[in-house]
Amino acid sequence: MTNYFFRFSLCFLVLACHGNTVPQFRVHPNDSKLRVSSDIFYEKVLPTMAGKKLMLATNPSGIGTNPKKIITSLEKHKITLEHLIGLEHGFLGLEEEFSQTPVTMDSTFNRPLYHIYRIKDSELRELIKEVDYVVFDVQDVGMRCYTYLSVLKRLMDAMKNTKTKLIVLDHIHVAMHLPPMGEKMNPRNLNFAGEFPSLLITGMTIGEATRFYNKEYLKDSVDVLIVPVEGYRRGMYFEDTGIPWTTPSPNLPMVDSARNYLSLVLLEGVNVSVGRGTQAPFVYFGAPWMTNPEELASKLASIGSKSYYFSPVYFKPTFGPHKGKICSGLRMNLVRPDYDPIQLAYDLIRLMKETYPNDFKWSKGASNHWVDQLWGNDHFRTSINEGKSFSDFHKTYLLEEENEGKKIEPYLLY
Repeated sequence: MTNYFFRFSLCFLVLACHGNTVPQFRVHPNDSKLRVSSDIFYEKVLPTMAGKKLMLATNPSGIGTNPKKIITSLEKHKITLEHLIGLEHGFLGLEEEFSQTPVTMDSTFNRPLYHIYRIKDSELRELIKEVDYVVFDVQDVGMRCYTYLSVLKRLMDAMKNTKTKLIVLDHIHVAMHLPPMGEKMNPRNLNFAGEFPSLLITGMTIGEATRFYNKEYLKDSVDVLIVPVEGYRRGMYFEDTGIPWTTPSPNLPMVDSARNYLSLVLLEGVNVSVGRGTQAPFVYFGAPWMTNPEELASKLASIGSKSYYFSPVYFKPTFGPHKGKICSGLRMNLVRPDYDPIQLAYDLIRLMKETYPNDFKWSKGASNHWVDQLWGNDHFRTSINEGKSFSDFHKTYLLEEENEGKKIEPYLLY
């Protein structure tokens, strides 16, 4: 008994002495030095809107996470909520598919929910003229193809030269350490997931993108107020901020999903599942024909970074490509976020095509390849088809990235 107690005490002392060496993967919210925009909005901005009419575009990644607080706060200041704007995944952020009707009635607020991708621009403008303020508050991921930026653009286009004021609650996203990356959208590939005039990775927050678009494209014709995140320093990784991750859409439930999305979203342009409808979307990817994923993982390891690695996995998606079928594939395991997400996407798809030449296919819609609509033109796809290295491919648009970095610099808030 004495020997057991001695051994237990010794183990406890060793663990206690080494307690400070345990790695901290992210900052706890209680230890955060930042103040999020929603707190500032409720304390300082909302009271100035007393007695006015409001249109609200949000979901649970913004103030929509607490509808009761919205209702009581609006009642307190006698603010009338006239309309809600429905984003791609609905007000609660739970919908996989776009709404099939232009307007539905929201049961939480008992107000009409207008689905912006279904209503006409002229109708949206008339709705905006009925209110004094439009409040926009959603988490984004810093990518043009994430459709919330397209929603912001459509709202701003409809607000040109009106008396309605736009209030944007800013958010820190997972790509804050990255400059603008990729290419602009070719008009022939224009789609709802690519309307905002930026590179694929924008290099901006939602608030910064608002300032950029208002000045560069609308000649400051929209009355804008940006509510920033206080205390943030550009370059801080999301995990270092202490800001809790709030799911902006069904397929980005975790920070790792959002980080992986920066690369794996381009896999939606080929005939694989990216794990939609599984417990790990944008972590798992594969297909029934990916019969030897270890080989692909080995090739990726031979050229890749130690910031991530891939391990074999089986899964059965309940949504999207290969729905209901058993897929073999890979799991992307993130070690550090300091890698080039576009290079990873390029090499991953290039090696996938090389490893499975008889099964790999570029997915195509009615007129365009899906990957062209994501990237913005056919350069990504044709460069892989031609066997170009990523270095050679990158040289073709490097100057565009450098010019975009200079162009957006005046609009950065952090």
